[in-house]
Amino acid sequence: MHATSTPSERVSPLRHNLRLGLWDGITAMPLVALSQPGNFVLAALLTTSFGFSTRTYGLITSLPFWFNFLQVLLTPVLAQHLHSRSMTILSSWLHIAGWVALLVALPFLEPGESARTLTVFLTVFSVVALSAAINGVSWNAWMQECIPVRLRGKYFGSRNRLLYLSLVGFMLSVSGLLAWFNGTLRAYQWIFGGAIVLRIISVLAQQRMRSTTATHLPVPQPPWQDQLRVVWRDVTLKRFILFASVMGFAVNLFGPFYPVFMYEQLHLTAAHTNLLLLLGVLGAAISFPAWGRLLDRFGSVPVMIVSVGLWQSANLFMSIAVPGNIWILYLIVPAGGLFSAGYGIGLFGLLLKFTPAGARTMGMALFVSLSSLAAAFGPITGGYLLNAAKARGLSLIDAYHAAFIISPLIVALSCLLLRRVREANAAGVTEVMGAMRNVRTVASLFGLTFLVNQVFFRTAEGRFSNRPPRTGS
Repeated sequence: MHATSTPSERVSPLRHNLRLGLWDGITAMPLVALSQPGNFVLAALLTTSFGFSTRTYGLITSLPFWFNFLQVLLTPVLAQHLHSRSMTILSSWLHIAGWVALLVALPFLEPGESARTLTVFLTVFSVVALSAAINGVSWNAWMQECIPVRLRGKYFGSRNRLLYLSLVGFMLSVSGLLAWFNGTLRAYQWIFGGAIVLRIISVLAQQRMRSTTATHLPVPQPPWQDQLRVVWRDVTLKRFILFASVMGFAVNLFGPFYPVFMYEQLHLTAAHTNLLLLLGVLGAAISFPAWGRLLDRFGSVPVMIVSVGLWQSANLFMSIAVPGNIWILYLIVPAGGLFSAGYGIGLFGLLLKFTPAGARTMGMALFVSLSSLAAAFGPITGGYLLNAAKARGLSLIDAYHAAFIISPLIVALSCLLLRRVREANAAGVTEVMGAMRNVRTVASLFGLTFLVNQVFFRTAEGRFSNRPPRTGS
């Protein structure tokens, strides 16, 4: 008689992948966040600890965009020789190797822009940016084999919420370490070391995952020349790519310098800045469901225009921030997170909607490459302009204030290109603004739906209550 295991004792390959995918995302999040252009940790390290100029900082910040542009040339070649799973795991290990090299080198680098210090940072962040660009493409392709279509929406929705919680926990830990070590180099070593250990756990989880949905060979893609012709004939997609490129440049012109401004001109510590930026993350997290409902109701284009307008209106107030009114940041930063979320989720919804069925690969590749190329020039140009203003005798705080007026105006004007993008069944911008005047809509953006769902009335004793009065015994 053979013993058989019960269904509860067996774990299906799919369930196994789902669990490992959660561990992969949660433990990868800290190092992925550190690799994002213009993040507050690297801004503090490069401009405060090592004293890099705004021009050099802008160059380093632009590296992820350059490699996102170049990956369209490299990834298809690698895909001819490596499966998407192998590309994902190898690029993940390369990503870790880049960060380990920086962790080892940090104690031996002298502050300032010496040749050795610049060479190490440029080399390391080039490796990190290259591996992240390849990983972003290959991971998405691999997940199509690991997670069935019927589960993707629900699974990745839940996974993304956990990733946000992971990011919040990481940011709180960063604030604690920076405050404990008083912003010294040892704090960054602990931050990088902890993130690297977690990323290793993430890659080990990836290595245990297996494809479960690839029951047949995928339908071959049309030749890239044919796909390119399809994209070229699609006027709506071309206009959308043009808008995304201009927007990428405008947002990144001075966007990466906001944390630098907080450190250098407002004299905030890295721990204090981190806690402020955490409010922005929380603002985005609580407003996502409300923006999603607005997008479903009115369409992506009008909602994105309203979102950008509100987001940049909040950013304009950075032009009056000085050491004596730091309290204003507690309004600006959460508002930025709250209002920018609508633009973020609408952008990629439009990308999925506009890429033609016969050229999805080429359409998405061109979108990422061209918008990243434009975005790469943003921080380089912004750093050069700030440096030039300082060289001409303008105080740096005045230069930043001018930048924080110019940047929101350029970003807002970019929406004129978005208005030329034709989205089927989309409402007008005025209809979205009308909905935004509704108390229930505004409350849902702030995560206060529970409040407007209560009905308050005055009791016979003169007190207010949200319980319905009794009508019988």
